[in-house]
Amino acid sequence: MPKYTLKDARAVGKGQHAPGGSVTDLELGGTISRYKRGIASRYTALVPDEISDRLPPGPYLVSPKVDGEQWCLVFDDGDVFLANPNGRVLQGDIPVLNEARKVLSRCVGTTVIAGELFAARKEGRSRHGDLAAAIAGEAKAGVERIGFVGFDLVWGGDETAKMPIGDYRGRFEAVSRILEGGKRLRAVKTETVDDSGRVEALFETWAAGGKAEGLVVRTPTEHTFKVKPSITIDAAVIGYTTRSEDATQASSLLLALIRPDGQYQIIGHCGNLGTENERRKLNVELGQLECTSTYSEANSRGALFQPLQPALVVEVRISDVQADTSSGDIVPRMVLAFEDGAWVAKRCMAGVSILHPRLVRLRDDKKPVEADVPVRQVFERVLLPDVNVAAAAEDLPASEVLRREVYTKTTKDKVAVRKLVVWKTNKDEQDPAYPAFVVYFTDYSPGRKDPLKRTVRLAPDKATATELADAMIASEIKRGWKPA
Repeated sequence: MPKYTLKDARAVGKGQHAPGGSVTDLELGGTISRYKRGIASRYTALVPDEISDRLPPGPYLVSPKVDGEQWCLVFDDGDVFLANPNGRVLQGDIPVLNEARKVLSRCVGTTVIAGELFAARKEGRSRHGDLAAAIAGEAKAGVERIGFVGFDLVWGGDETAKMPIGDYRGRFEAVSRILEGGKRLRAVKTETVDDSGRVEALFETWAAGGKAEGLVVRTPTEHTFKVKPSITIDAAVIGYTTRSEDATQASSLLLALIRPDGQYQIIGHCGNLGTENERRKLNVELGQLECTSTYSEANSRGALFQPLQPALVVEVRISDVQADTSSGDIVPRMVLAFEDGAWVAKRCMAGVSILHPRLVRLRDDKKPVEADVPVRQVFERVLLPDVNVAAAAEDLPASEVLRREVYTKTTKDKVAVRKLVVWKTNKDEQDPAYPAFVVYFTDYSPGRKDPLKRTVRLAPDKATATELADAMIASEIKRGWKPA
């Protein structure tokens, strides 16, 4: 019995492509998802200049990084198909799967191989967008160009070795035996090298030479590094926070790129802003641009970003861009419009996350317009669906306040206020970008250098929200505080 359904599948050449959630076997679907979340998504990112300084002692297993998507090839009881972490399925008369059927007899039991699905180009290296076009069934893309390079064994094996296999080398050798001899289907090219100098040389040959997106370097402890050239992008600054220990210094920036229709889409936060003096200088400039917004976002420490008028453009250096989460789902990012001097939230759409951003400089020569900070800057690394579709505001349910407590304390004629609010968003089922529950604590002390402090915590259920709220009250409401 198949471990997937083709109920909502559409044709891709002579094969079929089924949407997310089409893997019906819970154990198999969970295993594929956990592999992405627990292993493939935890690679440490390096730029080439860091190879000699950050790699631990070798030897290393080094492979070229193919620009595609992480999928799993499944051999199961005479059937062969491809599945990705969120349950999409490729099945049928597709050349890469036809090659896989020829090696099916090499497998013992249900066998799952993790690898990279890609679409080959006639010239130059493969790009993520080529695969997206091929899976979408675009005639010019050609489903026959879809290939698969395996790099790890997840389930099963062959007559020589079966899972569990503790060491990566043993798992990769099993993958190599199973996929040996294929054209579109093969084990990823891998070299064993002893020192970081050879890793640098392979980067020059494979990545800098244009043959691959980067390198994957596996160490003896199975700590895996992903080496890619760093890239820079220009982004609009639409919010900022200040340091809790010194409110005269900027702490982090909220960054956005502009879609073709002129709307702004958030791409992430940048907290690496330079020296303390540079942070103070930046803080002065940002403080003059404050405005209001119908949308709120918190940084990694729970501080809410103060919204800013779109006036400042910055150049940031990043190690990578991601368009999917560790489970293979899209990255939901809010799209906003600046209307009548305020930010208006439209809706969450497929977006990106930027990794390891570092502020390079302010771009005084650029303005926050689509020509200067376009979303297409990330297309070299990822493909975004619906990027040309205007984001219309969604009609979402109203939030429901579950708990509100206010306390005051008077010291030398100055009144300090602490407030707790817990609410149920009622939006999480309709839009995954919204949490189910929010716990919000404000601490206002007029005699303090930084008078207003905010703490925001998100919770998946009411019990967790209640636990967080009770802990905040126990920690912050001590002797002298009275209910208002």
